[in-house]
Amino acid sequence: MPYFETNPDEIEVDVNDFLSACSDSEIKELVQALKEDGHLDEGDDDNDFDIAVRKLLGNSWRLSKEDEETILKIANKII
Repeated sequence: MPYFETNPDEIEVDVNDFLSACSDSEIKELVQALKEDGHLDEGDDDNDFDIAVRKLLGNSWRLSKEDEETILKIANKII
């Protein structure tokens, strides 16, 4: 985990400072620990839908006009 210099009488670390000092593997370890401690539901993980939608980002040029219109129609129903 990240190293921080501390005063022996008091330890205060800003959450953003802590997270920015963590490596990718440490972040994954932290998320797993939060799940195990009941702070995150397994449902908070990426699901198939979220993964599929992220694949669309920046790739509209690869879609047919019809597919793009379908996606926009669905998205506009939500707004």
